[in-house]
Amino acid sequence: MSKLEIAKGIIKEQYNEADCGIYNSRNIAGDKMHTIYDDGELQIDICYHYSYFEVFGLSYAEFRELELFYNGLTKNEVRE
Repeated sequence: MSKLEIAKGIIKEQYNEADCGIYNSRNIAGDKMHTIYDDGELQIDICYHYSYFEVFGLSYAEFRELELFYNGLTKNEVRE
């Protein structure tokens, strides 16, 4: 399974917890982040308070595809 496929699965599974954005850079505001996936190559963090993801380890093109996937999700499509 590719890093992108892994990321899509995790993002879809956790979407209800973080439906306000997805980023490929660290926040500079000091928001409390929780790492929900880290295999040494791909890391996905979530900010529960502000409902967003930070994803590291994807190429620009992969992240863009993940971002489009994320933007197409709705709460009705994801696991409750």
